Amino acid sequence: MIFVAALALGCSQKGVSNQSAEYWYRQVSEQIARGALESAGDRYSSLAGEHFGSPLLAEATLMMATAHLEAEEYLLANFYLDEYSKRFGAKQNADLIAYLKLLADYRGITRSLRDQKLALDAAEKTEAFAAQFGASDLKPFVATINAKTKLFNREISLKIADLYRRLGKENAAKYYEAFGEFKPAKEGKLEPSKSWFPKSWFE
Repeated sequence: MIFVAALALGCSQKGVSNQSAEYWYRQVSEQIARGALESAGDRYSSLAGEHFGSPLLAEATLMMATAHLEAEEYLLANFYLDEYSKRFGAKQNADLIAYLKLLADYRGITRSLRDQKLALDAAEKTEAFAAQFGASDLKPFVATINAKTKLFNREISLKIADLYRRLGKENAAKYYEAFGEFKPAKEGKLEPSKSWFPKSWFE
């Protein structure tokens, strides 16, 4: 009975290998639709392993990247975006890949008053995007991220200035008050960010 069971298991496993690229692509799509990203990753590995040269692999890679981005799994999203760039990067969609990587970095900023380095990096990347892809249709979305990261950094600078002023270090306070000065395109009051009430105690 054990021998028969082992034989049946071997046959069943053999039955899901050496499938067509279309089969694995459909499997990846179905698992993503179900929200089973780990399972989708297994199917993606089979597609990549058995059909390295298939044009469906490029689309599956981008699907995996965007699925992890929507699931707030930004490291994995960047992994698939890097894979896409290395294997399938082309001039016609280079701006899209750069934008998705920037979006993953931006959404990874989760602590409103502690992730200053991430926010500074994101702001620099938006400027680099504008310089490299000035004619891209995605430029307005990148400009929005740029404005938000600048406001983010400005708020942190003002908080630091306030801290130095309370410590009696006036020169340091003035330095941070001037650091990252940001004026919105339209006049209006800039509202400070708000954290969830218990979380705000630690900010």
